[in-house]
Amino acid sequence: MKKWSRRTGIVVWIAAFMLLVIAWIVSWYLTRPDAIRTLWYVGWVVWIAGAVLIILPLFMIYVGSRAKGGKGWFDAVTVVDRGIYSVVRHPLYLGWLLMYLVVIFFGQHWVILLMGIAGIVCVYLISLQEEQRLIERLGEDYMRYLQNVPRMNIILGILRALRRRKDK
Repeated sequence: MKKWSRRTGIVVWIAAFMLLVIAWIVSWYLTRPDAIRTLWYVGWVVWIAGAVLIILPLFMIYVGSRAKGGKGWFDAVTVVDRGIYSVVRHPLYLGWLLMYLVVIFFGQHWVILLMGIAGIVCVYLISLQEEQRLIERLGEDYMRYLQNVPRMNIILGILRALRRRKDK
């Protein structure tokens, strides 16, 4: 994937953020009384998982980076490969993707579905760009990490983490 200009990156970030915010707002107005309640309940479970995947990585990056001499978030000086980062490379982005699923489950409307799909595509593209940036910044250590931990497939990540633990 071609590296984005700073301007393109900002536009995609803003688009992803605004799609999520607007989808949440629109979902309150378009939610139908005949909505499938099961999807509503599934949405709450996914919301909890997404919230954990958003909050936990921020804490781990901050603590891990500070311990290695960095200044905090966005100043990684080493690969963080413990905890949730031993399961998926981009838990924060996975949490963000899950929030789009939540709004789709809650809203249950084609407009929200289209906004959610567009947002998911934006966040996935952002994660690809982040990966390129981390390869440039962290080099071979990050390349080894790429081979061991899946990007956002949490099920495969759990299986691989269990296999690594068993092999020790």
